[in-house]
Amino acid sequence: MKVMITVTSGTDDPTRATLGVLAAKAAVEQGHEVTVWLQGEAVTLANHKVYPLLMGVNMPPMKEAVDFLIGNKVPVWVCQACGKGRNVGPDNWIGTASYKNMGDFVAAVLSVDKNIEF
Repeated sequence: MKVMITVTSGTDDPTRATLGVLAAKAAVEQGHEVTVWLQGEAVTLANHKVYPLLMGVNMPPMKEAVDFLIGNKVPVWVCQACGKGRNVGPDNWIGTASYKNMGDFVAAVLSVDKNIEF
């Protein structure tokens, strides 16, 4: 099954951000084809200097889950406007990240089997 995991929280709510990343990890572990869409403050999760520092309340470290996604080559789509506005881009993002725009996101959501939002 194709799954889009949409994450809207980052440094502003590490618990919610971690839940989204853990959902992506669980979907990959279950054998689904996953793409992660980061928008708003969530784009900070694509910054390789930021995500290792985040820890949600009673959550496993964000670093472990993001490293799992990178290791499994899960595409991480960074909202281009949000990323540029927060200085998150090719100079500091994780290896599977790329800029996408809202048109890319809408087209993808309309083509996947499920969109799960955090």
